[in-house]
Amino acid sequence: MTQTADISAILPVIDEAKLADIDIPEDRARSFDPDEAHGLAVIIDQTGGLLHPIRLRTVGNRFRLVAGLKRLEAVRLLGWTAIPFTLSNVESDDEARLEEVMENLARPKLKALDRCHHLVELKQVYERLYPETKNGANGGVGGKRNENEIFAFSLDAAEKIGLSRRSIELAVKIWTNLTPASRKRCTGTWLADHQAGLKQLSEQSEGDQVKVLDILFADPPKATNVPDALTILENGRVLTHTEKKIAAVKKTLKELPPSVASDVAAASNAARLAEMQKSIATLSRFFGKLEDAELDEVVEKNEERIIASLKRRGRI
Repeated sequence: MTQTADISAILPVIDEAKLADIDIPEDRARSFDPDEAHGLAVIIDQTGGLLHPIRLRTVGNRFRLVAGLKRLEAVRLLGWTAIPFTLSNVESDDEARLEEVMENLARPKLKALDRCHHLVELKQVYERLYPETKNGANGGVGGKRNENEIFAFSLDAAEKIGLSRRSIELAVKIWTNLTPASRKRCTGTWLADHQAGLKQLSEQSEGDQVKVLDILFADPPKATNVPDALTILENGRVLTHTEKKIAAVKKTLKELPPSVASDVAAASNAARLAEMQKSIATLSRFFGKLEDAELDEVVEKNEERIIASLKRRGRI
């Protein structure tokens, strides 16, 4: 007969701490949104309790928050004087930051901008705790030294957090290339959860980042996405649907090798010529069937273009 394991032995011990005994670090990894705390307070009040305890560690004779600021502030709004918590056994600020970041990265509703920030934090803390990973020192594939620091970091971190190396590299690059002012302006907006837009914004110069955000966050907005804002910067207006298609084709041709681009352009021109010849044949049959009065009406509506055509051909 097998013995059943005591599940209480593997579950974290949940206790209560007085809110007055909890210190909050000034440099939190995740931006705090008071509106989200208010929303959570409503949910806690309606459900009658806190589903997930916060995470604390002891520093001297005080508690210091590791994870759960929104939960802490939500119950404070409800007038609670104590809150359930589990105790972390980390001993340093870096270990606490690593635990905070890893918990937040596991949350499915983490905004894109926060995820970028967390991955940069993870990169910095991880390299301080494990300096052998920095710059790929003795930690690369096959023991070889990697040249790319972000790659060296992501090679180790990707396995631990379930993200691809590419997604980590991209997030770190976005956060690094966004100016502090741009990050601050994006926080709490729709753009904070739009990674493609953040990537495009991060690829602009510092001055253009300011201009793009001025366009997006004007009252009313002059554009509803980063590509349109960039188009306004370049052309003074948003392109029409047809103009966008033409611009996309031009961009694609520009990025192709010259020989391939030439073949594509030739094929496109041939297709366009065939389309024009077909249209001309259709128009010729149409005009041939018109009565004189009907033809006169068509000429009257297109008189200037017809005269210009006759002049080009030397007929008048």
